[in-house]
Amino acid sequence: GSDSTKASRAQFQQYRREQRLQEYTHFYFKCAQGVLRRNGRFRPKDPPTLPDEGVITEEEKKLFTPDKKHTVGIDFEKYDKIQVKVSGREAESYGTLDDFTNFKSLPPFLVRNISLSRFTKPTPVQKHAVPVAIDGRDVMCCAQTGSGKTAAFLLPAFASHLKTEHALLCETGAVMPQALILAPTRELACQIHGEAVKLGNFSGFRCVCVYGGTALKGQLQELADGADLLVATPGRLIDLLGRGVTKLADCRYLCLDEADRMLDMGFEPQIRRIVEKADMPASADGRQTLMFSATFPEDMQKLASDFMHDYVWIGVGRVGTTTDSITQKLIEVNAGAKIDPLLELLRDVEGSTLIFVAKKKTAGWLSRFLCQRGFDSVCIHGDLGQPERNRSLHVFKTGKCRLL
Repeated sequence: GSDSTKASRAQFQQYRREQRLQEYTHFYFKCAQGVLRRNGRFRPKDPPTLPDEGVITEEEKKLFTPDKKHTVGIDFEKYDKIQVKVSGREAESYGTLDDFTNFKSLPPFLVRNISLSRFTKPTPVQKHAVPVAIDGRDVMCCAQTGSGKTAAFLLPAFASHLKTEHALLCETGAVMPQALILAPTRELACQIHGEAVKLGNFSGFRCVCVYGGTALKGQLQELADGADLLVATPGRLIDLLGRGVTKLADCRYLCLDEADRMLDMGFEPQIRRIVEKADMPASADGRQTLMFSATFPEDMQKLASDFMHDYVWIGVGRVGTTTDSITQKLIEVNAGAKIDPLLELLRDVEGSTLIFVAKKKTAGWLSRFLCQRGFDSVCIHGDLGQPERNRSLHVFKTGKCRLL
C-alpha cells in the first residue's frame, strides 16, 4: 500500500543521504591532508601586519562599508534609560564598558576593527556582558533581539580567548575550533559569521560558518583550512561531529545565541549531544559558556544550570517583552476578509514592511498576489533553497523590494 511505498522511499532517501555524507567526508579529509602537507597544522608564526593608521585597504572598504541608504540607526538616546539587572557572585565588581575607545585590554587588530565598524557607544548588553565575559565568567544574558548581543559575545572571544599558538587541524585532519557559536537558523548563523569576519579582520584567526539546507561541499572546503571560531546550526554540526570532521576537544568558549528559540524549535537533544556527549571540555574543566535569550522560562533555567557554573545573570529591559520603541495595533477581521485591510495598510505605510503568514504556501501565494496588485514583494520560507532565501533577504535589506 501507500504506507509501505512511503517507508521504502524514506529508507532509500536515508541510504542516499548516508552515501553522500560518506563521499563528502572522504572529500574533506583529502582536502585537509593537502592542507597539512602544504602548511602543517599551525598558522604562520607572525600575525598579519596591520596597515598604518588612517590607511584602509580595498578589502576593508568592501567589508566595512555600511549600506547608508537603508541602515536604520538604533536609538542610542534611549539606551541609558533601559533598566539593567545584574546578579551573581561578585557581579557588581566587574564594572561596565562605557566607551570602546578607552577599553584598555583589547589587541590592536580589535581596536582597529571596532573603529572601522563604527562602534562608539556600547549598548547596555555590551556594557555589562563584555567585562564579565573577558574575565572568563559564564554569562546568562536576557535581552531583546537587536540589542547588540552579537558583539557582546564576539568581542570577548577575540579579545582574550582565541590563541594564535593553537593548531588549526589535528593530526588526522579534523578541524579543532577554539570557540563555538550555536544559532537556531542559517540566517542568524550567517549574520553572526559576517560580524565575526569583520571583528577578526587582520587577526590571523579563521572564522567559518556551517549550516544545513545548502551544499555541504563548499563548507567542507572552508573547514579544511582550519577554523578558530566556528558558527554553526545544531543539525549540521552533529553531522560533522559524527563523521569525525570536527572535534571539540579544544573548544573552551561556547555561546548559545537565541537559546530560547533553539529550545522552541526542538533542538534541545542536539544541543545536549554537542555539549555533553561530544568531546567538548566540561564547564568544570575550564570551558566558558555564554547564553543569550529573549526570555528565561523554566527549561532555559534548567539548561543554564546544566551548562554553566557560577554564572552572572544579566537582564536588559523587561525580560520577554518587546522594545517600547514599537507601536502595536490590533485590527480585528474575519478569516476570509483580510486582503482588503492588508492592501489598505500597505498603501498607508511607507518603507520596508514585513508580513508574517501561518503557512509556507500562503507566503508564496501572497507574494505573487501583491506583485500582481502593483506592490513589489518577495517571500521567504522553509521550502525555498538557500540561494533564493539569500536573494529575497538581500533585495529586502537593500530596499530594492519593499515587502517581505
